[in-house]
Amino acid sequence: MNKNSKPRRISARLAVLAGASLAVVLGVLGGTSAAVAAPAPGAQGETRLGMHAVDFDAAVAKAHGYQIVTYANGDRQSVPIDPRSNLPKSVIVHPQPTAQSGGSARPAAANTDYAEVWGNCGRSWIRVSQTGTNQVAVASGFSNTPAKAFFWSWDVSLSDRNGTSHQTYSGAIFDDKAARVWTGLNQFGYTFDRVHNGGATLIDGTICHSGHPSVSIYL
Repeated sequence: MNKNSKPRRISARLAVLAGASLAVVLGVLGGTSAAVAAPAPGAQGETRLGMHAVDFDAAVAKAHGYQIVTYANGDRQSVPIDPRSNLPKSVIVHPQPTAQSGGSARPAAANTDYAEVWGNCGRSWIRVSQTGTNQVAVASGFSNTPAKAFFWSWDVSLSDRNGTSHQTYSGAIFDDKAARVWTGLNQFGYTFDRVHNGGATLIDGTICHSGHPSVSIYL
């Protein structure tokens, strides 16, 4: 057997995985990235966001028999103009953090979201956290593969009111888990983030493709 056959087989495997992924960017936008451990679901401070009230349209409310009231603590609510009517009150909207003199608005500590999906090749996961005004950090990766991986490639898409961008990474590894964190990412209004593409080649030759967990928060 040709003594160079083994390196050629490894190179071929790397080419298969790289060809299945989007373009690889070594490094990240907006700061140095670092490997992090996969977070545990249900950790303190995590939230899962769905449809939720953020504001009111006073003109629409008035046209339908409502008025917007503001309580002493800053909470707002839409209530019937005629208290004798049977119209129900709206949900209460809490005030958003506001900028202080000489500083900027600070995000709520719980403004983060986490999701994971499982398959026969392990778990893929993603977490997003607000780190400043119009800024987020995203961490994502995989774990629990049936055999150790020697190469992985990852692509996370981030969407906000200005469009969609991607953060990517690939590299060698010898473990059943891997993760990457990207910091200093500018997002406006909201961020919807998902594992767009990704996977790992295991030492037994198995090529594992990631699922597509997604997260979202309002900023």
